[in-house]
Amino acid sequence: MIRIRDAVPGEGDALAELHARSRAVYYGAGGHEVAAVPDERYRETWRTMVTDAQLDVLVAFVGDDIVGVITLDANGGYPTNAPDETRVRLVGIFVEPGRWSIGVGSALMACFVSTARQAGAVGEVDVWERNSRAIRFYERHGWTRDGTSRPGPAGADYLGFVHLP
Repeated sequence: MIRIRDAVPGEGDALAELHARSRAVYYGAGGHEVAAVPDERYRETWRTMVTDAQLDVLVAFVGDDIVGVITLDANGGYPTNAPDETRVRLVGIFVEPGRWSIGVGSALMACFVSTARQAGAVGEVDVWERNSRAIRFYERHGWTRDGTSRPGPAGADYLGFVHLP
């Protein structure tokens, strides 16, 4: 059974390690090598995110094992052409590679969608264009391309996606 709760201080290092392992796999699949072990700066970023009042950091567990994390920013997001539109930014969603395809990502995504709907907000996220697995995941969960992009690593862009309320 997958349980989800707010991250607590002291979990930043474990989340940094999970994130580093996850991104090493998906970037590696796209031909871009990144470290699978976080350095101290990377760890400190996660420690700060866990305690940042602007962010919601949710952790997924199976048993006592941390198997996923999602970070969202309901206070920010990128500017939009519709000034009355509320946006919730999905900063990142990461699942332990050995736990892919067992529902962890879907459970975390359900939390995000619920938060966005309660706020009457459009969800927004950027996905690395070579991460075809993630693109399929977002599309399965109702996300669509919004036509935006920004430069990413290895000459591949991050593509903008939205989830409508």
